[in-house]
Amino acid sequence: MTENWDFYFARVDDRPASLYVDLGAVEQAPIERLPAMAYVRVEMNAPRGDGLSSNEEYDALIALEDAVLPKLEGADHAYVGRCTTNGCRDFFFYTAHPQGWEARVAEAFRGFPDYRFEAGSNPDPDWSTYLEYLYPSAIDHQCIQNRRVCQTLEQNGDRLDTPRDIDHWAEFAEAADAQAFANRAQALGFSLRVPIAANEDGQYSVHLWRKDLPSFAEIDSVTLPLFHLAEDHGGRYDGWETQLVSAD
Repeated sequence: MTENWDFYFARVDDRPASLYVDLGAVEQAPIERLPAMAYVRVEMNAPRGDGLSSNEEYDALIALEDAVLPKLEGADHAYVGRCTTNGCRDFFFYTAHPQGWEARVAEAFRGFPDYRFEAGSNPDPDWSTYLEYLYPSAIDHQCIQNRRVCQTLEQNGDRLDTPRDIDHWAEFAEAADAQAFANRAQALGFSLRVPIAANEDGQYSVHLWRKDLPSFAEIDSVTLPLFHLAEDHGGRYDGWETQLVSAD
């Protein structure tokens, strides 16, 4: 559907799961002409002990996807995401023609006799499988954004090994909530970059900073406490930015 895809990790039925999702589809969902959710479940041949995909099977799974997905997608069949967990990889679509789905899948898998699969469909006019199961929560979405910023820094020559000032923003409807958030953030070592003030939308903006390391391994532990603090006070954490530190 869109080019805005990304992955995140979660737990499904108390097991580790990796989800790869068309994030951009949320702007169109639900699509009235695609009222049925259709799926394909593939049993992996060499999953890891925790049920996720292994390096050993990576190339085979990619080859399967590259061959099968184009045969299943189309104007009346939209691929919206996959979930890998418990030794299986589930692919999810929305379709206008659920009655022919199983036959369509069987034909697509003819070249892969070594993989066991099952297919099915269910009415889902509200796209609840996509919106409530596949699409990331607000916290997971923040982690995705964190990773994207780190990737941008890295792609521009930043080794992500130098602590530096990181600026953060949060917004609140009430000045008292903004101040309470700022007080608790300051107790965690953050400082106000500018005084709290109402912006043009009438929201109270809190601009904080603290010196931290914007690395893939550490940035979630920097941002998520602020994310939760903002929620605790009825506000919204609005992201972060920092300067590029070149390796040169």
